[in-house]
Amino acid sequence: MNRSRAVAVVAIWLTIGVSSLHAQDLSRYRAYVLDSSLDAVRSIGGVRVTDARTVHARPARIQELEWRAPYVSSGEEMADPVRTLTFLFYNDALFQITADYDESRIEGLTVADLVATLSSTYGTPVPAAARAGVRRSTSVPSDMPVLAAWESPTTSMLLLRAAYSSGLQLVLVSKTLAAQAKSAIREAERLDVTEAPRRELERQHQEAVEAEASRIKTRDTNKAAFRP
Repeated sequence: MNRSRAVAVVAIWLTIGVSSLHAQDLSRYRAYVLDSSLDAVRSIGGVRVTDARTVHARPARIQELEWRAPYVSSGEEMADPVRTLTFLFYNDALFQITADYDESRIEGLTVADLVATLSSTYGTPVPAAARAGVRRSTSVPSDMPVLAAWESPTTSMLLLRAAYSSGLQLVLVSKTLAAQAKSAIREAERLDVTEAPRRELERQHQEAVEAEASRIKTRDTNKAAFRP
């Protein structure tokens, strides 16, 4: 497939994915809307309940849900360029969407190609000098270069290059929920460290109880079966 054809194919898919959106609407990606519940997101994407993972349970519940594109052959031109979508929830409210693009589906495209298509839906990106400020409203690792960014009073969106590959990511974040989630995650990590000694003692005690119960069961079984 030549480059112009590849551009057309991916642009069509990106446009299809956001065709229901209004221009400059930074509250959603495709059919997924920030602040939605886990069940609402799961019903849209057909994600199994077992795909939900609880990252932290206190002081707030942080959950992660993943959607993977169905497998298609390498020759299928209209395949979705998105390989995976990762959803993060704070107390059952969607605060971050991360789209990982399949490298083979965006091969040959320039950053300008992608930015032009995204801008047709999300509006004009912020100036390059403002990208660092947009990054601070997200939890994006500092080693991932920001290629473009969009921002509204309540949301941020970043187009990123993966740190150790040519892959690209698009990250959409609710500023308010993300800030609350970041604070809750820091507290959860602090509690993990503080409670670690107590949890280790509880684990050792439970292992000792189970070992003693197993010993008694084995003794009783062998005693009943023993014959001189």
